[in-house]
Amino acid sequence: MHELKNILNSPKEYCLLLVLLLIEFTRGAFFLTFLPLFAVNYLGISVAAAGLAVSMHYLAETLSKGAAGWQLDRHGHSTMLIGLLFGLAALVLMKLYPSAPLLLAGSAILGLGVSPVWLAVISEVAPVQLKERAARMGVIFAVWLVGGGGGPVVINFFITRDYSIAFWLLIFLWGIALAVAATLLPGAEYKADTDHGFSFKKEVSSMLRNQAVKKILLPGMFLQTLAGGLLLPLLPLYAQNKIGLEPNQYAILLLIGGAAAALSFLPMGRLADRVTLKLILSAGFGMSAISLAAFSFVRNAFNAYLLAALVGFSYAAVLPAWNNLLAKAVPPERQATGWGVFSTIEGMGVAIGPAIGGVVAKYMGIQAPIIISTTLLAIMSFFYMFYPVERFFANNRLC
Repeated sequence: MHELKNILNSPKEYCLLLVLLLIEFTRGAFFLTFLPLFAVNYLGISVAAAGLAVSMHYLAETLSKGAAGWQLDRHGHSTMLIGLLFGLAALVLMKLYPSAPLLLAGSAILGLGVSPVWLAVISEVAPVQLKERAARMGVIFAVWLVGGGGGPVVINFFITRDYSIAFWLLIFLWGIALAVAATLLPGAEYKADTDHGFSFKKEVSSMLRNQAVKKILLPGMFLQTLAGGLLLPLLPLYAQNKIGLEPNQYAILLLIGGAAAALSFLPMGRLADRVTLKLILSAGFGMSAISLAAFSFVRNAFNAYLLAALVGFSYAAVLPAWNNLLAKAVPPERQATGWGVFSTIEGMGVAIGPAIGGVVAKYMGIQAPIIISTTLLAIMSFFYMFYPVERFFANNRLC
């Protein structure tokens, strides 16, 4: 806690982190646990409709992040307040008038509503011009993971009692986040528009003029998220059919991996501020590739748990350092816009990965996506080991 106080030194930063924690907890609980069960067991809606609602939420968030960042750079926290207000209205309407069309529309609105939150937090708590920003990113990632991972677990205890109570709890938590943002965060000065509106194509074209972005960042961010996305639909099946884990053991495996990452984010973030990025990125991607490949030989729960902890640790090593690399290409005066565009591109890898992974597994076996993902991570490890990344960025910083 003392170390956290040394990193964060203003009430505004704590408020932003609290908003992030509450929002990630609420939407993680809603979309990853509550909505599928509520739709099927309480409303009698098909599981396909519930899955479509989840997809619409994350797609709406991904596609709107660039525009949300552009608005944040011009209107400050009011952009986040409006988004949270629309999100709260969507939750209340879905509770009072539950139906398949409203669940789909409400899920998409929630995606639009949360899109400014991450951008506001990262721009204010870990601005790109800050010297020790990787340590702050470690804190942000830990809060994000605790919220997003804790929500789906905790909400089960309320669902077993009553769906209505669980739903109102989520609405209440979202309302607290809105109240914190409205009452404790200062307003931002309006900035006059210097262009005629947001254009994703224009923003990407501007970034591509930077050779570091074109040759390193865009391919890297897509391949990194693609490598993870390939495995998303296959992990439960692989754990059950190849390793022999029961559902409760698989849940423990996820908790161990998440806990290892959450506990490692802060020290790994501080390390990323003190060593060269190429070293920590090479080591992190290398550990990810080795631990993922080792899963092919695991046949008992204990070894699977150990590897899950290693995966979580390597994940925590990569994210703050990778984010620091991205920060080298984000203009300080337009941080939210830059992060929004980058987040959209990264989201494409997550969106495409599961579909590719499913097709590959169908025609080549469930082991094939793991081999592909391991290969991608190993290639990235060797790339960062031998390529002069930081020197290349020093000569190609965005203006």
